[in-house]
Amino acid sequence: MVISDRRKIFRLFLICFCTILLLPPTSGAEESDLKLVPEYTSFTQFAGLPIQEMPKRAAWKKAAPEIEDISISRKDEEEDQPALWYHSGTEGKKPLLLVLHSWSADYLQHYGIPYGLFAVRNDWIFIHPNYRGDFDNIDATGSEKAVKDVLDALAYAKENAPVDEDRIYLAGFSGGAMMSLVMAGRYPEKFTAALAWVPVYDLNDWYKTVIKSSYSYTQHYKHDIEASCGGKPDADENAAEECRKRSPSSYLENARGKGVKVFISGGIEDHFVPPSHAIRAFNVLADEKDRISEADIDSLDSTESLPKDLEGQAEKHPLFEEAGLSVAFSRTSGDATIYLFDGGHNIIYNAGFKWLSKQRR
Repeated sequence: MVISDRRKIFRLFLICFCTILLLPPTSGAEESDLKLVPEYTSFTQFAGLPIQEMPKRAAWKKAAPEIEDISISRKDEEEDQPALWYHSGTEGKKPLLLVLHSWSADYLQHYGIPYGLFAVRNDWIFIHPNYRGDFDNIDATGSEKAVKDVLDALAYAKENAPVDEDRIYLAGFSGGAMMSLVMAGRYPEKFTAALAWVPVYDLNDWYKTVIKSSYSYTQHYKHDIEASCGGKPDADENAAEECRKRSPSSYLENARGKGVKVFISGGIEDHFVPPSHAIRAFNVLADEKDRISEADIDSLDSTESLPKDLEGQAEKHPLFEEAGLSVAFSRTSGDATIYLFDGGHNIIYNAGFKWLSKQRR
């Protein structure tokens, strides 16, 4: 009887050992040896660097010369979609970082450089598609064509590099964060995790914000929304419906319980996109008991300070501190994590990289 049990144990050991040997090799830096980009801590600090003054493609070539220009085919005789691309050529499954440019920019925007540099340093696959460029026309701004462009970029990456299906990551800032949430909501099964820095959650709500804003630098967004949605959404129901069709608010609930992790961050002093957008995105994904009340959301937007109900609930985060932006409030519920920080419209690059590196399907 003892000999029989030993044989069973030995057979089980052989099965496990052989299974490990047959697993596909993996590549891409793991969390333990992650190489961050300390020279690029935040959006606002990046804006003061000399590289920001260089022509866009020249800046990319200087910072990360390994990154290539590619074209992704479109159907219906449309011009190919331009994108930036990195795959080292090494063997083994590795993470994919799919980065979506912000509102008033295209795929060559300077603020994407830290993402590309991070991918190069850590042997991740990187793709930065154009998905119809600036959000100032009907073909851009979360349109069906823009969504298709992002899906085409994902397909290109899978066809041309050994993508680890358990580590497919979206990342975006502002309008790019809006698009990251749209994609996570519409296709939660395709992505492992999504980073959304200071996202626009609802275009109709944001339109109301920008037309009332006293800050002159926000006024062009009013015209961009009208051009994208085909009219003034506060006066034209067709335009309002078009804005709804392009907003994360119409889709994000679909990501609940689907396994895609979502990191959302907002600045409590953000004059571009109020922190209510980040909070409402979090609330849709969070368990009911963990949601932030409408009263606290309204208070935060109007006072640009943390309501008393939310005080004392901030996890200290050294990478936010390194960027000079302390965490005011943080919470994780279900598959959603939110960080509200003492600052404005910003990205804290390395905090996002660190979080992404931990996410697996």
